[in-house]
Amino acid sequence: MWIYKEKLNELSSNNILDLDDIVLWALDLFSEQKDFFIPEFDFKKPVIIWSWNAINTAKIIYEWKDVVFSDENDFKKALSRKDIDWVVIFSASWWKHAAIISKYAKDLWLDVKLITCNKESDSARILEEKDIFITPKNKEPYTYNTSTYMWWILAITKENPRVILDYLVNNFSKQIPRDLSKYDWYLFIIPNKFALLQPLLEVKFIELFWRNISRDIKTFEQAKHAITVVPYENELCVKFWKWDLYFNWDILQLDIPDDIGYAFFMAIWYYFIWNIQKQHKPYFKENIGKYIEYLTKSDFWKWMNVIV
Repeated sequence: MWIYKEKLNELSSNNILDLDDIVLWALDLFSEQKDFFIPEFDFKKPVIIWSWNAINTAKIIYEWKDVVFSDENDFKKALSRKDIDWVVIFSASWWKHAAIISKYAKDLWLDVKLITCNKESDSARILEEKDIFITPKNKEPYTYNTSTYMWWILAITKENPRVILDYLVNNFSKQIPRDLSKYDWYLFIIPNKFALLQPLLEVKFIELFWRNISRDIKTFEQAKHAITVVPYENELCVKFWKWDLYFNWDILQLDIPDDIGYAFFMAIWYYFIWNIQKQHKPYFKENIGKYIEYLTKSDFWKWMNVIV
């Protein structure tokens, strides 16, 4: 065990490692976990609040619950409803909007619970210790957020991290070609059952590549709606599973197991796009330091570091 976690000692602001390694380290860490769980709160109608990719993760967690979903844009409207009785905030860092929303909800005398991966923040003074639930994570470059969100998903799906890790290393890695750098546009066609993951995957691609490399991510059903009419010679279509698709240029079919869950597919997709990262110019690595330096000039972002 801990085969990959040892490499974490190499991670620093001057040595930003690739996401495929971060994925393997997260799975290595979680293979040692005995219990994955998100607390079951005694609510009737809660508002579930989050921001950025925590949004998409929480939708998976509460997929079958009668809840009100909200974010940093509309939380005041959601909290004004008369039928709600709790507020549950998901925030990997417990900085930024989470503190603002917590104070606003507490001022309304609402019960507030926080799910986070960060023990240390001035914002924690807003809530009592009993209302804050800390979940495990590895240290990672800012925005990578692999171990943070994956643990939350595993807590619901109960998938086996060691099985996922073994599959990535011994099977999936052998399907990835070495000529990905010749493409500057990617069309990803994902299984329909992972539609809830679609925005999470897209956010991660944007954070890594911005507009230097373009992407579309569609489910198989969405791909039936005339999105492949016009060909582009520098585009690669990456299909997961064997589905018929009209596409007049290069196609890469990746064969994955039929019975996998959300965390398994998240790991597969993250692992693949970091192989894109390895084969292209290191856009993220070259720019993240300057980005963090800018953010820390504001009180809103004062806790930001390249490695979190």
